Amino acid sequence: VTVDGQADLRPWFAEVEAMLTRFDPGSPLSWLNAHPERWVVVPQLLLHAVGAALEAAAATDGAFDPTILGALEGAGYGQSFDLGPTPGATAAPARAGRWGEVRLDRHLQAIWLPQGVRLDLVNAGGDLACRTAPRDMPYLIDIEDPFDSERTIATFGLHRGAAATSSVMGRRWGEGLHHIIDPRTGRPARSNLVQATVFGPRAAMAEVLAKAAIVLGEHDGLRLVQKHGHHALIVRSDGSIIMTEGLEEYRHGAA
Repeated sequence: VTVDGQADLRPWFAEVEAMLTRFDPGSPLSWLNAHPERWVVVPQLLLHAVGAALEAAAATDGAFDPTILGALEGAGYGQSFDLGPTPGATAAPARAGRWGEVRLDRHLQAIWLPQGVRLDLVNAGGDLACRTAPRDMPYLIDIEDPFDSERTIATFGLHRGAAATSSVMGRRWGEGLHHIIDPRTGRPARSNLVQATVFGPRAAMAEVLAKAAIVLGEHDGLRLVQKHGHHALIVRSDGSIIMTEGLEEYRHGAA
């Protein structure tokens, strides 16, 4: 399907959302979450997504963790963000860090969850991937100021690759309440970072590292990003900015 000569990806995104959303009790992900302690045959896309999420958890030593759904609900994010906080949320910490107990059988196309473990998968908002023709200008990416959505703090140019931004300032519904959970505490992350933009070859890994950086904080977060050969621009809670070495050469301007 094309629109004005361009591929229309909206039907594909709708299909992916219908399969992977936790907000629809009839989705394959919700069905899986509702049936622990048994092998559940799932669609290939869900099997792939859960497998990728578990690989990401291993690559970040659990700083990214798909088993945080109970913690998200406890913090108040039990329904679509547009509907507001979940009524009656306890804000009590819920144990995460159990991603290593999830089992996949690719031959049977099935997943096994232990009792008390439910999955939440990554949202594609704030992510992009691009590839320009050899002689074309780079694709320009504006980084929004997390404290002022009308302001751009930096602009970067990419010919090929991906970028992903995570922030604790967007999906926020109270003091210290946001959607990025620290699996070590079961509570919303409380590092010195409010936003991380990660650049790399693939959008999925950039998204994982952006969230993990916010969980881990400035020093450990940047160390993880660089360990995986990615670049990052991070914003501290005081508004100051840090970029990994080498990212500056892609910068086109700043406010």
